[in-house]
Amino acid sequence: MTVDEQSKNIGLSEAYLVPEGEEALEYAESIINTVHEPLIVLNHDLRVVAASRSFYEVFKVKPEETIGELIYDLGNKQWDIPKLRELLETILPQHTYFDNYEVEHDFATIGRHTMLLNARQIKRVPEKERTVPAGTSGKEQIILLAIEDITERIKIETLLKNSEELYRRLFETANDGILLLEKTELKICRVNPAITATMGYSKDECLGKTMKDIGFPDDIGLVEKTFQTLNKDGILHYKEARVQTKRGNIIDADIYFVNKSTMVQCNIRDVTENKRKKEEKKLLESQIQQAQKMEAIGTLAGGIAHDFNNILSAIIGHTELLLYDIPKESPFQSNLDQIHFASMRAKALVKQILTFSRQNPSELRLMNMQHIVREVLNLIRSSIPATIEICQDICHDCGVINADPTQIHQIIMNLATNAYHAMEDTGGIITVSLKEIELHDSDIIEPAMKPGKYACLTVADTGTGIPEDVKNKIFDPFFTTKKQGKGTGMGLAVVHGIVKSLAGGIKVFSETGRGTEFHVYLPVAESYFQPQEIDVKKAVKGGRERIIFIDDEELIVTVTQEMLELLGYNVTSSTSSLEALEVFRANPDKFDMVITDMAMPHMSGDKLAIELLKIRPDIPILLCTGFSELMSEKKAISMGIKGFLMKPVSMIDFDNSIRGILNNCSRP
Repeated sequence: MTVDEQSKNIGLSEAYLVPEGEEALEYAESIINTVHEPLIVLNHDLRVVAASRSFYEVFKVKPEETIGELIYDLGNKQWDIPKLRELLETILPQHTYFDNYEVEHDFATIGRHTMLLNARQIKRVPEKERTVPAGTSGKEQIILLAIEDITERIKIETLLKNSEELYRRLFETANDGILLLEKTELKICRVNPAITATMGYSKDECLGKTMKDIGFPDDIGLVEKTFQTLNKDGILHYKEARVQTKRGNIIDADIYFVNKSTMVQCNIRDVTENKRKKEEKKLLESQIQQAQKMEAIGTLAGGIAHDFNNILSAIIGHTELLLYDIPKESPFQSNLDQIHFASMRAKALVKQILTFSRQNPSELRLMNMQHIVREVLNLIRSSIPATIEICQDICHDCGVINADPTQIHQIIMNLATNAYHAMEDTGGIITVSLKEIELHDSDIIEPAMKPGKYACLTVADTGTGIPEDVKNKIFDPFFTTKKQGKGTGMGLAVVHGIVKSLAGGIKVFSETGRGTEFHVYLPVAESYFQPQEIDVKKAVKGGRERIIFIDDEELIVTVTQEMLELLGYNVTSSTSSLEALEVFRANPDKFDMVITDMAMPHMSGDKLAIELLKIRPDIPILLCTGFSELMSEKKAISMGIKGFLMKPVSMIDFDNSIRGILNNCSRP
């Protein structure tokens, strides 16, 4: 309580008059007994004539050390304050007072404190006289000195001021955009500079507006209603809300609403970049997982290829032996031709599997697309619902193209899968056609394309169509309109990349609600030689050389030895590489050539070749393999091996390779 408040409570006015006949000191003592703050009474000599109990308690002094003492001598001169001396000695002759003198001082008994001092004079005058007569003696006056310890209040005010300054600095320098909203109508009453950087609106453009006025989503209006159910410190979080900036850009923002007592604080954090990085990280993780799956598939495919090629070797070998033996007019000729043809297709299929699983390098070759289109449609038919019909129009005389079969498989599979996803919920029709067309200068859609004949692959659906505003983005990597888990945004990017690498082009025709058509144009090769039927008897050359043949599969050893002997060669065979090495070491000049499998127990074919070459460096070696990650033709040649064949090996392949090697390596 201030002195003014205390004075009003005890009936004092600015004149501070007392009734006639009442002693000033007695009147002052009656006041002291009603005051809870430290208070002392001074006579005209500035000596203490009375003090309140709280004065003794606060300043830790005793009455006998106080009463009658000059104020400047109290408590070991702790009240000898120059400014206080000046104030007291001024108000006595001028019959005045002073208010709110704040002093921070080291008091001898209580240490450093901040005190607020207020002084008033009390005079004794005639009852009927209400003004102070000129020349009244100062001896008729006493002074009331009220003392208020404001040390703690100053500390609190300082802390509050520092807190407000800290909040202001945080508000002004925060990276998040911050809006302060009026509690009643949620109108913006204050913004920080980061709002301009985040939203593009200036401070003046925000003040007095609602959040929807500056690009926030419509459901922000629910905030006002929701806040009515929250407690004083309630918090709402709008995660990754899509907010439109002044320029019209859409950003992803985390929006936090904090319900304060008098207003609502709204923090806006732009998480667009963070979200993009998270999506990229997630995609990268998905790609790594996919790569690991492909690696596992490749390992599995390699193992299957090795065993399957061994089986095919036996089938092809026995078929060719029969074709060699039976007369051309035999009724079994046609059946054997079909077995041989199917076996060679199986051989090509294994090669495609190895290529697709990254075990064989991609290579371009002249090929027809027709059978790949049919294979993909048969494959996808089993994985899509019956509500989707597949129609095909494959022209049998469409020209050949120069491409990698695996890449063509990828093109058809990706386009057909996209068509299926566009109709997954509603059903519909996928139409796939292949025909040869002529493109002129006006039809060219890619710089690398030239006028001429093209194989046109069309994949059409009756699905939802592609919106016009995203049509020009569909070939961008990672762009997708599919639901999470339905696609990575790489399918069409891969298709576009393959088509461009083959000097072709791709067009898309689509209308929302009326389906989509993709037209892929691949140049038809200028020349193409169809495989001719081969008469095994006329094609082989044969010879009389002595050959060691090694393979750990008994079935392959049997059929291959029979084939080679049929060609005229003198064959020593073995299912053990160690046994074959000992046979060769015993008489190295007896043999003209060694044919060995790569994958064998105890000693692999390449290691066997190294040991054979140590014994006789000029011995021609032909290495065969159904599949090997550790060996390639280039590596085999670098080791001194003269030939490299991939299983299954036909009689003609054997004959051509053997004769080519022996003719080039004939001994003098």
